[in-house]
Amino acid sequence: MTQRPDPSPCIDQLSPFLVPPSRADQHRLFHGRGGTVPGWDWLTIDRYAPVLVATLFADHQDRLADLFALLQARLPSLGCDTLVVQHRYGGNARNELLAGDWPEQAVAQENGLKFLLDFERGQNIGFFADMVPARAWLAQRAAGKNVLNLFAFTCAFSVVAAAAGAEQVVNIDLSKAALALGQRNHALNNLDSARVHFLPHDIFRSWKKLHSLGRYDLVIIDPPSEQKGSFVARKDYAKVLRHLHRLLKPEAELLVCLNAPWLGEEFLEQLVAENLPGCEKVARLPFAPGFDEADPQAGLKVLHYHYQRPPEL
Repeated sequence: MTQRPDPSPCIDQLSPFLVPPSRADQHRLFHGRGGTVPGWDWLTIDRYAPVLVATLFADHQDRLADLFALLQARLPSLGCDTLVVQHRYGGNARNELLAGDWPEQAVAQENGLKFLLDFERGQNIGFFADMVPARAWLAQRAAGKNVLNLFAFTCAFSVVAAAAGAEQVVNIDLSKAALALGQRNHALNNLDSARVHFLPHDIFRSWKKLHSLGRYDLVIIDPPSEQKGSFVARKDYAKVLRHLHRLLKPEAELLVCLNAPWLGEEFLEQLVAENLPGCEKVARLPFAPGFDEADPQAGLKVLHYHYQRPPEL
């Protein structure tokens, strides 16, 4: 007997996810990339009221009409009036407005803080919703601390640290445009930037500059997983870790992060063990609300480490 192929995924499978979230810190409504709903691994849906964002990681033209009709029908019940679709396949990323108007100032809100969204950026709109637990972790520890934010992007971690009362925050990222948006994020939240530094530099050429700004109590390492000409995790992560002992206070805390489905938690653990003596893993932070993963190793890895400088250093 010839086996029939599995039927195409049904659009009705998405309906249970298209409801207002019960948690104020949840932005992701549907995380198809997590592989928990077969046939929909090419789709994610995020809510930044009044904007709904659907991101497509593959070109499924035969299913888009039904998808877009469902999303537009659900806008009012989700407290949204604008639908943005990001096409992220074919080597490019473009944002398309399907309903409503481009907002003059779209923001993501989290724990009383606001973060600007920029739909002209293409692939990254300026805010990572999967970092909710990491930002909460930082908010609980940043008061009075000297914080180093490596690969700072639009400085969401810096906003959280500054709002929590950090003594100093140093942000470094190769992208001047991203850091400029980070400065606007601080202004949006009425944060005094006098003790916040924005360094548009190559991290690998800036160790002396980072050292000149003091030893750090807290360090966040959140690099791109693979960005040609900038950072490739397999070969570059170790270089970052090897330099940190010169920047850390005798006791410090680190968040070691990586969002690369092809590299698991053991990859990070081995890198830290081999390249930053004195570090002890405390815990892996949980996934953000809405980011369920069929394979936890394929999802975002955020590891909390405690550092105590070895006597020989």
